[in-house]
Amino acid sequence: MAPLTATVLALFVLLSSTLADVPQAVGPELSKIESFDELHDPTHVIIRRATGSKVYDMYHGTSVQAAESIIQTGFRPSKDGMLGPGVYLSRDIRKAQRYPLYLGPADRVILKTRVRVGKVKKIDRQGHPLQRTWHAHGYDTAWVPPNSPMVPSGLTENCVWDPKRVKVLAVVQAPAAAVGKLNSLLHKMKTYHCNYWLVC
Repeated sequence: MAPLTATVLALFVLLSSTLADVPQAVGPELSKIESFDELHDPTHVIIRRATGSKVYDMYHGTSVQAAESIIQTGFRPSKDGMLGPGVYLSRDIRKAQRYPLYLGPADRVILKTRVRVGKVKKIDRQGHPLQRTWHAHGYDTAWVPPNSPMVPSGLTENCVWDPKRVKVLAVVQAPAAAVGKLNSLLHKMKTYHCNYWLVC
């Protein structure tokens, strides 16, 4: 039995050394795998990429005069608001239809926008420690989720710090006397002056 055992052992050693020379499949390093932010509302996601690159369609309520300015030169952030300075938008068109508060519904304009939200901070209650200071803590957008006690309507809301993250996509509502002019202006800007604040 001893010679047989020695033969088997020799074959095992030979096989092991042969396998050691075979290149092994190398998987990706964990440190190189892109991570993703929390997906807050999958039904509204247009693009989902690496962290900081989610893109959503949102709505912005404004006046005719302000809409013309936005189409021609881009958004300008509000100086203040419930979530501090920034561009206020919502993924729920019903929220945008309430603004501006000083105009009646028939005089309001609703712009559809495409927003690269970046790093998002959820603000779900009044008095949240980062309610107005989220940007100073490294966030690009503040997000009030639906049915939050933050607002009586319970409608979702976003505040985007950098207006360059917001692009105009379309005019979805406007007074009858202004809708043609706004659509014509938007078409002209997209055709001849496709700047960073427009989806062309």
